[in-house]
Amino acid sequence: MTILFISNRPHFTKEEALKLFQPYTEEKDFHHFKSLTKAKDFLTNNLIEKDKHLDFIISDWKFQNSNSKTILNWIRDSLENYSSSNFQLKSIPFLLIEDRENQSATISDGFDAVIENFPNNYVNLKHNITSSIKKWRTSFADDLELIGLDPKTKTSYSIHRKSFTSYYKLKVLSKKFVDKKSNSLNYIWTDFNYNNLVDSNELFEKKMKQTLRRPTKYLEKEFHDFLRDNPTFVKGENFNKLLYEKHLYINNTRRYNEPDFINKPFDYAIRFPEIFEVKRQSQRLFWKNKDQLLSKAKKGFEQVIRYKNYMESKNEANEYYIKKYLGKVYNQYEYTLLMGSSEEKRYNENLIEELKSDFNFTEVSLVTYEDLLNKHIRLCNRLNDFNIF
Repeated sequence: MTILFISNRPHFTKEEALKLFQPYTEEKDFHHFKSLTKAKDFLTNNLIEKDKHLDFIISDWKFQNSNSKTILNWIRDSLENYSSSNFQLKSIPFLLIEDRENQSATISDGFDAVIENFPNNYVNLKHNITSSIKKWRTSFADDLELIGLDPKTKTSYSIHRKSFTSYYKLKVLSKKFVDKKSNSLNYIWTDFNYNNLVDSNELFEKKMKQTLRRPTKYLEKEFHDFLRDNPTFVKGENFNKLLYEKHLYINNTRRYNEPDFINKPFDYAIRFPEIFEVKRQSQRLFWKNKDQLLSKAKKGFEQVIRYKNYMESKNEANEYYIKKYLGKVYNQYEYTLLMGSSEEKRYNENLIEELKSDFNFTEVSLVTYEDLLNKHIRLCNRLNDFNIF
């Protein structure tokens, strides 16, 4: 899920906040601002101007010379749409963090929920997030019924009238969505098979254990096949298409780069195309008792950097192939290296960041196999907890 968190609490960092919200989001989908002005700019630039998606907002009450009621009123009075123009901006769930010195019924009016004793009362936080999201999605389903689409199948009712004029009754869906008669709601929470996703977690974990005991010559290829068969491990919520081993030809020659996966985001996602490279789970990062990367681990990072240089080269010949596979050249890309174990990563976290900085690998996200599995488990839990269908 994509979250906007607005808080100017002293000594409460984005990293600490992310730990609290981790059941609901991932690092790149968590947006934290310490001022209402910057938060409003984020909403304007991304949701209104770029038509991007956001799942909910949570905010403190008091900010220097203002309070969060100003941004709430701006949203609730808005006539704008967001998320590929599918939804009304004024409908977006907005949760308020309780301010005991200033709290009253008048203050909380218009917010979807009030979070008590934040950040210490996690049960209250979870309850209010869950109820707010499910309430919004229930209104979304009601709107689909209203315009003649079956909320479960997203197909038109055969007996429903073709014209629709009661736009004022819509709580979530936009007039633009209705007018274009869209039924392509490509959000994972509108169409997923929970049992299949949960089963894939067990299969991945089993495969991890098997390959550690009996590694095979074609181990990376086996995981390639698994990820192709179970693409949500890489795609998550915000990516639409997983491209496999595409040839990115260099300067019109026969030489090419071949990243394992290129992950294309949905148009509504506040994300960028991702290069996703797969290496072995058993690959160690460091020499024993030495503060330097093993050559194979270093080569994994260097390989991703080579892809980075290609994607950001501004070379017309290279950009032809980027457009061929992604539809356009983006102004930014993401880079992920799947490799190694969480235990080694956890015990050497600071050293990894230092060495990444020394070798100019800072833009490459190192994800271990356990990280990937835990991320997918969190996705499954969210889909189940917030499901209304």
